[in-house]
Amino acid sequence: MESLKDKLQSPAFLMYVLYFLTALALVLFLDKGTFLLWLNKRHNPFGDAFFTYVTYLGEAHIFIITGVVLLLYRLYYAILLTLTGLIHFAIVQFLKMVVFNVERPALHFEESLSSFNLVEGIELGSFYSMPSGHSASAFALATILILLTKNKLLQVIYMLLAILVAVSRVYLFQHFMVDTIVGATIGLLVSGFIWWYFSFKNQKLLYNINPLHKGLIFNR
Repeated sequence: MESLKDKLQSPAFLMYVLYFLTALALVLFLDKGTFLLWLNKRHNPFGDAFFTYVTYLGEAHIFIITGVVLLLYRLYYAILLTLTGLIHFAIVQFLKMVVFNVERPALHFEESLSSFNLVEGIELGSFYSMPSGHSASAFALATILILLTKNKLLQVIYMLLAILVAVSRVYLFQHFMVDTIVGATIGLLVSGFIWWYFSFKNQKLLYNINPLHKGLIFNR
């Protein structure tokens, strides 16, 4: 098993750092909604179709499908993914509904909404903008897959897809940039902690149980 240090120095996590610092700079030095408005002016047919499909990667059914695949390959992986899914979802919903309860772009720009480029077929939400659930889910899934694979190319692909999901939420007028940063960070940290705790900190709970390293179909 690769060490935590090796994982954190991988190209995929360096991509996350670059994404986070760039997005954070936009949030800190520009007014809220500036990036959203800039991106909205650059809508085009390809972008509309591309981001409409990419954003689905942040939905719950992708988590479930991935969990089923991991269950066939290795029970331990499926357990980690399940714990990650449950914990990050609970945190995101608590922050959305109890702590922040922030309005979404559609409500924030309600009076001038007709002047924006909106993607046909996308139903816009009005409340619970912070943090972005899709971004949290995409980064939680990407992070756990990155930590469970040694293939550097696959790791980069997973992280790239997660970043694109976060961008899609802004492109589709569903979230502000800051919502996606917070969601992405929650997803990454929850996945990272779950993997570290059970794979390194307290291996006797799950990792050292040999039957869990076999799948329903494939064996180790």
